[in-house]
Amino acid sequence: MTHQAPALTPEQKKELNEIALQIVSPGKGILAADESVGSMSKRLTQIGVENTEENRRLYRQILMTADDRVKNYIGGIIFFHETLYQNADDGTPFINIVKEKNILAGIKVDKGVVPLAGTNGETTTQGLDGLAERCAQYKKDGADFAKWRCVLKISATTPSALAVMENANVLARYASICQQNGIVPIVEPEILPDGDHDLKRCQYVTEKVLGAVYKALSDHHIYLEGTLLKPNMVTPGHSCPTKYSPEEIATATVTALRRTVPPAVPGITFLSGGQSEEEATINLNAINKCPLPKPWALTFSYGRALQASALNAWRGEKENMQAAQDEFMKRAEVNSLASLGQYEPSSDSEGAASQSLYIENHAY
Repeated sequence: MTHQAPALTPEQKKELNEIALQIVSPGKGILAADESVGSMSKRLTQIGVENTEENRRLYRQILMTADDRVKNYIGGIIFFHETLYQNADDGTPFINIVKEKNILAGIKVDKGVVPLAGTNGETTTQGLDGLAERCAQYKKDGADFAKWRCVLKISATTPSALAVMENANVLARYASICQQNGIVPIVEPEILPDGDHDLKRCQYVTEKVLGAVYKALSDHHIYLEGTLLKPNMVTPGHSCPTKYSPEEIATATVTALRRTVPPAVPGITFLSGGQSEEEATINLNAINKCPLPKPWALTFSYGRALQASALNAWRGEKENMQAAQDEFMKRAEVNSLASLGQYEPSSDSEGAASQSLYIENHAY
């Protein structure tokens, strides 16, 4: 029998659990505003805005300074390093603005994906070097949770056993370092929607990947009550000819989670994975309405699916700031309802919200 020296004190565990529970309070989810400089370049180029630090600040100011209603819908915001240290026009740090609304600040701590040699184009995620020091500094600077994304692909030959195991272990090591520094780790093993695989294949792979992740978390003595999971929904590949209903996607997703994710995990915050804004909301709603027992909070950690309409409304113009905030608030509110299984799609949910946000081989 293995022996474990105490990894965390009771006080550390209590703090981590309270942070995780606060983020996924009923009706609340996460705004993922942690796009890298390269990702922001793609977003801003689409609306004809130059990718400068000031334009990135102006855009994120729209999200950070949304009116007080936002605290009913958003429990946490994931920052990119640059944004964590930026201020609003009046000089107030963004982190102070969100904390005043009782929204917790998170930070992206991985350093992107790198090739995994000996595989068919698969990757692992780098950034473990120096992570303990960075986490200690981020905690001091006001961050209470973190995010680390690993990426897996479905094809005839992938994901390989090596890629599944390596990414699970990297996620576990990251989670351990975060918890030692009082930071709740969001564990994100994303299975990309690229490909023509059907729903059944995605469910099978999702179960294998999540099974490996929770085995690794156990091996690394991770305190599950002080973590959150950020998985993909179980969906068919983007090129799959078969169309599935939200109810079929919900059943496959909840079944996969029930088979792999321990009830000790406080919350599961889905990534939107290139779904349109409206699709991501409808599928989240169906997941919460699924009749299977669900021991965790099932909510959102959306980037593009909370921001696409807002970005489109802003277009880099100061006079459009309020319109952009209105679009962001609208998406935050409907996803809050969906996280409670209470969203009713309306006829005006067409337009920008129904546009596909899929990007092949997406990197942040």
